[in-house]
Amino acid sequence: MLYRVLAWASIVCALCAGNPAAARAIGAVERVIFIEELIAVADGEVGYQREDSGYTKYADWSGGNAYGEWCSDFASWCVNQADRNLSTKYLDGLYPMQTACATGVAWFIERGRYVTAAGELKGFGAQWYWEDGELLAERPYVPSRGDLIYFEWYKYNRIDHVGIVEYVETDAYGTHTVHTIEGNGRIGGKKENAVNAVERFAYPLDDPSIRGYGVTLDEVGADLRRGSGGPLVQALQQKLAEGGFGAFSPGDDFFGARTERAVRQAQKAHGLKGTGIADRLTQMALGIPGGQASR
Repeated sequence: MLYRVLAWASIVCALCAGNPAAARAIGAVERVIFIEELIAVADGEVGYQREDSGYTKYADWSGGNAYGEWCSDFASWCVNQADRNLSTKYLDGLYPMQTACATGVAWFIERGRYVTAAGELKGFGAQWYWEDGELLAERPYVPSRGDLIYFEWYKYNRIDHVGIVEYVETDAYGTHTVHTIEGNGRIGGKKENAVNAVERFAYPLDDPSIRGYGVTLDEVGADLRRGSGGPLVQALQQKLAEGGFGAFSPGDDFFGARTERAVRQAQKAHGLKGTGIADRLTQMALGIPGGQASR
């Protein structure tokens, strides 16, 4: 394991040496080392079988239902095991502690690191790349090694499965295939095709069951508008207040009429169209960071 860590450290340092932006990224080397360890842990679990009783060590460890669905428990267990191996603390820092998919998705949304497959984040608005502003709806996100991939299989309007992205394969025609390691998987997403073990799966990037990704880098942002809420809105309000565009109560994290007025004022001051929607240009004008690595 030590050899693998040192090898990856040397590779990433070499890449950073030729890329100043990468060198400035927060924890770039540590992040890659951790992701490699995470994938190694998941790979080591391939073939693990759920017991006939329904018991798995992953759900038992997480404190959830030791005999229930266990895809979320498996993902968090792997992160925890990688933490133990490397003496790090990335569980609930880089990845969520989740026993249910909804919990994980909410955790990533709060931190601005949930990327939808459709390019529209419910309760917020369009998603776009910080780097160039292109909409995800026009250029779908291609996941990175170590992202968590979330699915909706049973069409109940809720996310019900998660896996770990191992790598993405791109053919000569530019077609992407996402390769994963998952616990409690389903072949073709069908209940009758349950695989009660940790296995590898592969999906086309446009597979209709893929709903989004929990990512480890702040590469994608989202419009903030009236009705949005949470830590992202609170960060926006803080920047608006710092710029003299309004005052907000501590703990206020709702995008209402007051926030909308403040956004319009900020847009006017920065020579932007006064839409009242905090889009990419507005957030950049206010100094909201994007395109940087998350802690």
